[in-house]
Amino acid sequence: MNSQDNQDWQRKLQELEKEVNRDYSSRQSYNPEPGKPLQHHSETSPDLSGFIAELRNWFNSLPTAGKVAVVAVAAIVGFSLLRTVLQLVASLISLAILGVVLYLLYKFFIAPQSPE
Repeated sequence: MNSQDNQDWQRKLQELEKEVNRDYSSRQSYNPEPGKPLQHHSETSPDLSGFIAELRNWFNSLPTAGKVAVVAVAAIVGFSLLRTVLQLVASLISLAILGVVLYLLYKFFIAPQSPE
């Protein structure tokens, strides 16, 4: 019984190896026709690609005015997010400058002077 199970596992393993090798060789041997653009196959998960397909279908089913409104709202949201990130970066730079100024003030005026 044990040897039969072992043989079954080995046979399944060999089948999987053949399938993997077949998939790998088909990807490696792909030679597109000259002048034909290459197709990019993204490595996205099936859930994400399904969501993107649904979103694309929904957007394509909208009337023209709806498409314009969706693009306008997306642009507004995108620019507001960009503005927020830039304000955060500016705040961090300001804090860094303030820290340097406070350190210099401490070092020259408040820190005890070394005896000369």
